[in-house]
Amino acid sequence: MVLGGSLDRGGAPTTPLVTVQVDQAVRRGPDANANNRGPRFSTEKRSTRRWFAACARVRDFPDGASATAGSVARRRFPSLAGGVWRRVSRREFTRYAERDLWPMRRRAVAMLGSMALRATVEELRDLLVKRLAVIDAETFERAASVAVRLRLPLEQALVERGRIPLRFLLAQVAESWGVPYVDLKPSDVDPAALRAVPEEYARRHGIIAFGRRGNRLQVAMVDPRDRTRADDLRGAAPIVERWLADENAVQRALLLYRNDVRQIMERTATGEAHGLEVADAGPATIELLDCVLAVAAVTRASDVHIEPFEHEVIVRYRIDGVLADRLLLAPVALIPLVARIKVLSGMRIDDRRSPQDGRFTADLGGLALDFRVSSLPTHWGEKIVLRVLTREAGFLDLDDLGLRAADHETLKTTLARPFGLVLVTGPTGSGKSTSLYAMLSHLRAERQAIVNISTIEDPVEFPMPRVNQVSVNPAFGVDFAAGLRALLRQDPDIIMVGEIRDQETAGIAVRSALVGRLVLSTLHTNDAVSAVARLFDMGVEAFLLASTLTLVIGQRLVRRTCEACRESVDVDARILAVLRGRPDFDSTVAGLRAEGVLGGGSDPFADVRLFRGRGCEQCAGTGHRGRVGIYESFTVDDEARALMMERRPAAEIRRAAMARGMRTMLQDGFAKALLGETTVEEIYRVTG
Repeated sequence: MVLGGSLDRGGAPTTPLVTVQVDQAVRRGPDANANNRGPRFSTEKRSTRRWFAACARVRDFPDGASATAGSVARRRFPSLAGGVWRRVSRREFTRYAERDLWPMRRRAVAMLGSMALRATVEELRDLLVKRLAVIDAETFERAASVAVRLRLPLEQALVERGRIPLRFLLAQVAESWGVPYVDLKPSDVDPAALRAVPEEYARRHGIIAFGRRGNRLQVAMVDPRDRTRADDLRGAAPIVERWLADENAVQRALLLYRNDVRQIMERTATGEAHGLEVADAGPATIELLDCVLAVAAVTRASDVHIEPFEHEVIVRYRIDGVLADRLLLAPVALIPLVARIKVLSGMRIDDRRSPQDGRFTADLGGLALDFRVSSLPTHWGEKIVLRVLTREAGFLDLDDLGLRAADHETLKTTLARPFGLVLVTGPTGSGKSTSLYAMLSHLRAERQAIVNISTIEDPVEFPMPRVNQVSVNPAFGVDFAAGLRALLRQDPDIIMVGEIRDQETAGIAVRSALVGRLVLSTLHTNDAVSAVARLFDMGVEAFLLASTLTLVIGQRLVRRTCEACRESVDVDARILAVLRGRPDFDSTVAGLRAEGVLGGGSDPFADVRLFRGRGCEQCAGTGHRGRVGIYESFTVDDEARALMMERRPAAEIRRAAMARGMRTMLQDGFAKALLGETTVEEIYRVTG
């Protein structure tokens, strides 16, 4: 079996990457001797069992990623020699892995997806080390070694270990190849251009036609150096422009070939919810769920709400922090749809009266997404909420969070210390977990393999290499407090606690930081300074908190103004009047004037121009596209420690911190609004 490589017109692989020898003629009775036929796999609803065995030879595979297919096959199927050689395409291998070798399915598909960047080790070394000099040779070789050892794509290892932004890496690779780079989003795809390329051809070769300019067809490709694809598309347009795009972005855009998804997206701009007639048959339910998940992938939704009512079932998506109706279903579709989700999530389908939690992974045409599931009985049936856990968040570093330069340096300095308590505060959905994972990614890159990093989470959202992650399981007595106590006996250097919820967890976390460990965690408070009062309320002693707390970051997520339809506008007098009524308005203006963001006249907003989005196809008529964080960073210095020892109110501690130069979330939001990144209305919406 030949894995990878492109197929020429005769069907033979032009660049074979991995050859796997397979013998699968082994359908025998359960009482047969299986000692020489490899491992045994049993499946439900079958009276017979299959034994599959394989051994792999690896040759001519770039970037060391062959360890995935080769070592997995040798480790899982060590007992069979010989077999039948045959050549298959990458797509056929994927079907083979999904259908037959299901124990190695996740690793095989992950290895296929890891070939996102068709650049060799030598090309990347020459570009990043010699030409751009963004990393040194030692760092590059260490990242390449990590990619082989952990079976990661080389570009991912460079992003995580070399701390190179992924978009910057792709843009520089595209420039070195002499092609443009596009940060492709499904909303960028022109339906007319999409129809110019047949779906089967686009999926097979990993391409997407996303735009037309006169007689030019713009095509995003995983491998834009493949001129054969451009030659094949000459019939669609006289000139084909090849653009480099990330493979995950291409896979998301390919979902637009689904008629149901495309119709939903087309109705989005008009503000209509798309109605679907769904019977209670099994195949129809499977297709319905695939459609619901595909829309979540295309819109980059963070949550999917399936809400039953008397005469309809509404499917809503949280996009950029705001819920929007997208699907209307008949009530008859609820029970089979919920049952399908429960089966995938490992939940009990016969229990409709108790809340349940579960998790599953969906493979949407090569795009793998994890979903955390919660069911809740309501008056008209079970409500389902799916939290979308995209693995792309693992690429975030501190540079990607959007902190201002001074706060960014403060955070890096704090994380360089071997001990202390660092907290991230904010409401649910404000990006606290993403910030914690960015900190862990930074710590892994900075301290390499010399520290033991352990986490206790509810649940584990993003698996990270070389990080010991523990999931909370109350049914077996593993809560945050019990898990944290167990972690302390594992000789950790860095501990991440998903959330401090109770007095016991707070006490253990503070004492862990006191004895020389770096502890990262989150709290649900309205601002950074309020974390002090919350920990006091939980029973933490003032002298312990003053000795261990080093930094608190408060944050919110606001919708980013769409760059495609952004326009300059005057300051809205109504919003400005509301903001003037805030007690911290004067201090906010004073802080922005001190930073040079606002002028020094009597009316600070006299000559200020702001920005907003008119609404276009790319932003679905909302005027917003994506989100950006606004932050405040409370550094615990000697003066703050003195106030904490005296248990002063949070308002007094906050005034003292602002007097020493702390920028509040309101100030940070105003600064980003003046730069055109967001709007004043958004700042008021999230800060109140």
